Amino acid sequence: MGVRRQARQAALQALYMCDFLGRWEAEDVAFCFDHFVIPAAARGYAVKLCEGVFSNLPRIDSLLTRASENWSLSRMGRVDRAILRLATFEIAFSSEVPANVAINEAIEIAKFFGADESPVFVNGVLDKVAQIQRGKLKVEVVLEPERKEPEHVVFAEEEAEELPVSVPLTGTRD
Repeated sequence: MGVRRQARQAALQALYMCDFLGRWEAEDVAFCFDHFVIPAAARGYAVKLCEGVFSNLPRIDSLLTRASENWSLSRMGRVDRAILRLATFEIAFSSEVPANVAINEAIEIAKFFGADESPVFVNGVLDKVAQIQRGKLKVEVVLEPERKEPEHVVFAEEEAEELPVSVPLTGTRD
């Protein structure tokens, strides 16, 4: 198992614990990592993931609420909710991981930690989160300054002259 997968799994466990306790504090994450003995190589990225989720939690939950039609966050299982929060942070607020990688990693983690239907549920919600994010990017592109088109001169009907139109002919005539 790769270091990033280990970090995601450690972050998942910490996020689950914080959700269960109703506290989102760095001390709780450190306690969790000490208890589960997270490898040193994975710990740095796991801490970064948890801090990212903590600092963006209202926006992450808002994105998940928009993406999970007919499901409130409170109806989701804690494991699924933690996986979704973690992956949504990577999709929406981190440029280190492409969205499809974050989604695939979340699905694999859901297979291991979640219920039987968790991978399908996680995939559907995160796909929608990614679509929302792509839509956001399109809006940002539209908001960029537009290029100025060259001005076209429009003549009034009485000022316009009839000009002959020449059409190039192709082929030969017998």
